Amino acid sequence: MAPRGLRHGITGSAALVAVLALAGCSGAPPSLATGDDTTRFYQEAYGGIAKYYIEPVQPGSLAIAGLRNLASIDATLSVEWSENEVIVHHGLASARFAAPDARNAEQWAELTETVLNWARERSTPVSALSPEGIDATVVEGSMTILDRFSHYAAPDVARERRASRDGFGGIGVTLDTEGDGIRVVEVLPETPAAEAGLQVADRIVAIDGVETTELTRQQVVGRLRGPNDSLIALTVTRAPSPERLDFSMRRAHIVPPTVTLREAGGIARLRLSGFNQQTAPSVADLLQQAHHDMGANLHGIILDLRGNPGGLLDQSVEVASLFLDATPVSSTIGRVPESIQYFAAPHREVERLPMVVLVNGGSASASEIVAAALQDTGRAVVVGTASFGKGTVQNVQRLSNDAEMTVTWARLLTPGGYVLHEHGVVPTVCTANLPEDGAGLGAALNHESAEFVRPRSSLDEAGWRRLRALCPGDREDHDVELMAAQRVLDDPALYARALGTTPAAALRPVATAGMIR
Repeated sequence: MAPRGLRHGITGSAALVAVLALAGCSGAPPSLATGDDTTRFYQEAYGGIAKYYIEPVQPGSLAIAGLRNLASIDATLSVEWSENEVIVHHGLASARFAAPDARNAEQWAELTETVLNWARERSTPVSALSPEGIDATVVEGSMTILDRFSHYAAPDVARERRASRDGFGGIGVTLDTEGDGIRVVEVLPETPAAEAGLQVADRIVAIDGVETTELTRQQVVGRLRGPNDSLIALTVTRAPSPERLDFSMRRAHIVPPTVTLREAGGIARLRLSGFNQQTAPSVADLLQQAHHDMGANLHGIILDLRGNPGGLLDQSVEVASLFLDATPVSSTIGRVPESIQYFAAPHREVERLPMVVLVNGGSASASEIVAAALQDTGRAVVVGTASFGKGTVQNVQRLSNDAEMTVTWARLLTPGGYVLHEHGVVPTVCTANLPEDGAGLGAALNHESAEFVRPRSSLDEAGWRRLRALCPGDREDHDVELMAAQRVLDDPALYARALGTTPAAALRPVATAGMIR
């Protein structure tokens, strides 16, 4: 379990899609205003990083790095730190402050506030910056001495990210706000918008009686947000008629969809765009739908993780557990005891149809956990190009100003025992450099390199470099990857050879009754 106030995340850096612009709760709390609040904020930040970061780091170092980042606002500001004092310069002016014990987060937070007050009095750019802007500048500066996956999210961004992970009170539409007016581009099924009768291409012209032409994009978003079960009134126009249509609905908890299903040729292709709280239940539901739709014709599954930047750790474990029966999924190791964890699939009925996992250079983090678990346990054939190689876990701490601080605190180990970070997942069937029309695919499938079928746990660093060089990651989707997956699933002998088993062992019986949330 995560410590109180923390969430396990293994997120990448993908931008939020338009549907998330409707995310969140009611308005943000005001920015920090009092000295006590400011000190508490910096104490939370410095103390939280020092406690959970995967490598030892002291509040003093974090504070100095943060204060030095003020130079990004005013280049005439600089900060020196000796053992006993901190010296701040602004042009010809300077001030000396006693340096606290490097391990004392509270005292360094107090000193940060003192230095900021001194800088505001002398620097016009610093005094012009909002309290929220100062917070971001200092904490982002602190994180420059950490790894590249640790970062600070200001309150507005943090609320959007929480909504993408956990859901939000909304109506269930995706909007295009860039063109002429506010246009609906998607209505999510089984949401208030769908039940009320909103349609794609509707233009929202008023929200609760206020014309959208009088609102900024952010104000439109703010008015569409709200507590679950609260009423909202929309007025829309629907081409070709200029007539205004009125709709009333109650907001509900909306979790942005991350899974889509395509059925063709007896194969169910599940595309995962990320991992939020509903990802594993959605995969289970869509698997059952595929069995219902295709019946005995369904003979294979493609789990498409290309371009998937990651998300919630628990959901990656749950997704892998839909296909694994009582086997290891992943484990984590870090500096603090809470970061040392072991994850295994429970013993239950699982999906056992032949399976291919697609990855590429944009597959990272949670998607790599799933792909590695299915590859290492011999459950699926991995096809595509080398994944990104982000094998660290971040905890997400919500701060008193409603911002979030994401700090790396653990490294991931695959069931095969290798460290996922920097190594990533290298496919058994590599499609790198194959042409889109599939020319040469047959030869690639029937003459697998011994390097690609070699157990990953047997590789040293030189072996990993060589393997990734043979199948370099490509962030683009290519048709040849789908062609390869279909060929593997349509040919039991080829599938078995790629798994390193016999055809009889590869074709295990189907059991889906236990695939529940």
